[in-house]
Amino acid sequence: MSNSNNPLDPYQPPQAEIAPPPSSPAPLFYLVSPAKFSLLFWSTMGIYDVYWQYKNWALYREARGGGGLPVLRAVFSIFFAPSLFHRIDREARAAGVPGGFQPSLLAVVYVLCTLFASVGSNLMDQPGLPGLLLWLGSLVMLLPIWWALGRCQQRVNATLGDQDGAANSRITWANGVWIGLGGLLWLSTLWSLATWARVLFMQ
Repeated sequence: MSNSNNPLDPYQPPQAEIAPPPSSPAPLFYLVSPAKFSLLFWSTMGIYDVYWQYKNWALYREARGGGGLPVLRAVFSIFFAPSLFHRIDREARAAGVPGGFQPSLLAVVYVLCTLFASVGSNLMDQPGLPGLLLWLGSLVMLLPIWWALGRCQQRVNATLGDQDGAANSRITWANGVWIGLGGLLWLSTLWSLATWARVLFMQ
């Protein structure tokens, strides 16, 4: 009786070596659909920006080896966001993605508006109309911040070959939790704002 495990057995059928499928390269940046990005940004009153910065730095570090300490880079984004914007633009150009706003312009808009929003929120306890205007100004600054980040997200999606961000367009249960918490934050903020305005104009 022939041994089927004997490699010299002439009756054994030839066996082809099956190579494991090649692993797909790690994504350079954080892919998300524009609609989901906007929903999470506005529902959390801009807090989503911290997570967005962290994910982009973490993925870039894994793919390229640079951008260490993504948590600190996300928390202190006014110092590190300009570098991130330039890296996004550089990778987009290398991938043949045309157009886009200058990363320096986006960085200036983001840093200045983030600083204004931070200073305004810290000084909004000033009495009377100045405090109310600072509070409103901090909320208004969310609009240009969202615009700058959104332009970067468009470049990221195009670089990764998914302009619409279809691979990350579904709202997960974790997203729903953050949206719910953000809704409570908005209600609390608007209630405080209305109370402050009523007291101010009734004086």
